[in-house]
Amino acid sequence: MVCLVLFGCADKKVQEQSLRDSVVSIHEKVMGEDGKLEDGKTALDAFVKANPNSTLTDSARFYINKLTLADSAMMIWMHDFNPDLTTKPHEENMAYLGKQKKLVMQIDSQINAALDASTKFIAKTKTK
Repeated sequence: MVCLVLFGCADKKVQEQSLRDSVVSIHEKVMGEDGKLEDGKTALDAFVKANPNSTLTDSARFYINKLTLADSAMMIWMHDFNPDLTTKPHEENMAYLGKQKKLVMQIDSQINAALDASTKFIAKTKTK
């Protein structure tokens, strides 16, 4: 009986660690986009400064804002994420990690959408 309880506890910890690793893996992938966010903001800011009276300046500012919001969402998530799973019961840990995985995946989508849209805009402005 004691073996079953010990293996059950070990299995729960393995489940938690696996889900936690999945969340951290997504986070690391998203953080790999940080340089692209900064590069996009820099390129758009340079466009705004070089073309203050362009009809496209408001659009450039819009894309700067999209990139900034996506970056901020990641920073807020990182600040709020608590990887310590030692004080809560298994069910709470699994629910928390499931929610965090969903959040970080949404942020990944937000970042990808902002990068895609701003990259297309930057390419369009360079061809004009």
